[in-house]
Amino acid sequence: MTNNYISVVLFFGFTVLGVFYSGNGLSAQSEEWIEAYFNMPADHSVAFSGNESNDSHDLIGTLEELIDSATTSVDLCIYDIEHPRIANALARAAGRGVSVRVVTDDHNRTDAGAIDLEVWTTLAEAGITSIDDDGDIYTPEGEIIDNDLVNNSSDMHNKFAVIDYKSPSPEDDFVWTGSTNMTYTGAYNTNHTLVIKDTEVARVYTEEFEQMWGDDDETPEHTRAAYHKDKTNVSQNVFDVAGTRVEIYFAPVNRDRTKPSVSERLVELIKDEAQYDINFQAFAITPDIPISRQMWKQTADTEIQLRGLIDPAFYSRYESAGEIWGTPDATSQNRNIIPAKELRKLHHKVILLDAEHPDSDDVGVTVAGSYNFSMNAEMNNDENTLIIYSDEITNQFYQDFSGAMQRAKGESFPPAPPVDTEKWYDIYSITDGSRFEIEIVPGFGYGVGFLGVDVPSIYAGEDSARFYSGTTADYLQNLLGGRKVRIKGYDGGKPEAHYNAYQAYIEMQYDDGPVSLNKWLLEKGYGTTSQFYRQHPDSIEAFKKYEAKAQKNSEGLWKHPNKIGTKVLRAEEVDTGNPVSVVFPININTADAATLQLLPGIGPAYSERIVAWREENGSFKSVDEITNIKGIGPKTLQKLRPITTVE
Repeated sequence: MTNNYISVVLFFGFTVLGVFYSGNGLSAQSEEWIEAYFNMPADHSVAFSGNESNDSHDLIGTLEELIDSATTSVDLCIYDIEHPRIANALARAAGRGVSVRVVTDDHNRTDAGAIDLEVWTTLAEAGITSIDDDGDIYTPEGEIIDNDLVNNSSDMHNKFAVIDYKSPSPEDDFVWTGSTNMTYTGAYNTNHTLVIKDTEVARVYTEEFEQMWGDDDETPEHTRAAYHKDKTNVSQNVFDVAGTRVEIYFAPVNRDRTKPSVSERLVELIKDEAQYDINFQAFAITPDIPISRQMWKQTADTEIQLRGLIDPAFYSRYESAGEIWGTPDATSQNRNIIPAKELRKLHHKVILLDAEHPDSDDVGVTVAGSYNFSMNAEMNNDENTLIIYSDEITNQFYQDFSGAMQRAKGESFPPAPPVDTEKWYDIYSITDGSRFEIEIVPGFGYGVGFLGVDVPSIYAGEDSARFYSGTTADYLQNLLGGRKVRIKGYDGGKPEAHYNAYQAYIEMQYDDGPVSLNKWLLEKGYGTTSQFYRQHPDSIEAFKKYEAKAQKNSEGLWKHPNKIGTKVLRAEEVDTGNPVSVVFPININTADAATLQLLPGIGPAYSERIVAWREENGSFKSVDEITNIKGIGPKTLQKLRPITTVE
């Protein structure tokens, strides 16, 4: 190992790496450091001694606390911002007299919903100006100065901030970056952030920011603002951060290709540095790009291990198309590429080289940042990529990777999101009578099952369901529609989570006050008592009485007690309840026209168009591609996403 650090300091309320040591003693740049944070549980069994990663961390807080520490300047370049914690932190900074500048993506800015508008209102009231990658300037007075830069539907996909680079001292310059969007769901997607204290690193991130801002003062200048292919390379790409080599590149390639290509650099890096193993976590990793081809080629002789995790939405595309990541060869011999099983999305863009061989002479290498491994990131989108040569940092990322790999294999489960047992939650979705989702935050629902009650499930296997599941699903939809619920555990506290769902006692808001939904289902014969999971002794006895009463009165499924728990064809259950509930999820690649018409907004004409499109173009690679059908737009797509699949 070439670099070592041994001491820790306290920084804004959380622990970070402090003084670094090189192999020859204290580095001359001992005030510089790099720190990595992760929001999911890591596998600390693979950690070096004293090198446990910052896992299960508040990633929103890593930026919020840096902004709160700023004394002179904050430059935020962010793909999407909707989290009020960040908006309020920026407003507080502006209130202290700190210069605050914000660059964002045109699509997310102009299509902002009510949540986003609250953020932008907060910033405007604080006197903060912003510009997007279309050159549109949003002033604190509410004026929108409309411009039309060359955009070509590209994304300003960066997530970075520079803190206090404008101050007179180089001792307070920080860069925050990584894969995390400042959204509600960004905190629940599997992500990382990096904090770097180094004035030269802060300088080049400021150079990149000011190309997009169009000036070096507090007022953006759209006539000089440059995005995407119109940017030039920053003044420096290779850095020494307290003895650790760091490379930083900004995508995309420019028109005359005078900027370094991130793709070409990563291909070269993998070729030169991977001697033992390659591990990656990727939201998307297009199979036919040079990066993927190099990994595949370099591990063909089985001497180098290749392991990877891909977000299920993209993995299913690759698998259905028969592309390398979804083929049998990707899970044989020295290769193991599988879909992730995270709380929400696997949002990393991480490659680790030689992470599993820390005792070798070759230093471990980490690739991180906002750059998705795709041609779009290489050729169109604004991205930033960091290459960090450090056994310690690579080991921390490897701990995160190993934890995610355990979850992907079913050896552990992602942590359940926090819930407030006194809060009334909106219903996010209902597709099965045995389980529904509550809206944890806007855009993210988490499952809830009925503690002490066995409700017949639709998902009993291919083309099958449990007896009475259709009626139960229909009843639950009608019962919960427009209502709120709160959930409690066996002891009245936070409920336990099993198999990515809370098992809970559920109270539902009703006309005459809260009612127990678990009790209601048993009394009306929509379920039977269950002994699974910890339950309160009083509820066990009470639930037996409710069940006995329903059985005596032949309520619900007790009209046919010999059928309880049996499997039936899903089509039979369609006739017992709401057909849309019963057939969810519908596979738009295999469903016939009649089944497709069970989807909201899909009538005979649209279903025939879907079938015709499949016959002409082959399978849909993602649910989003259904917008290729004439007449199906974003609003219909939003309704279809939770209840359709391409797998």
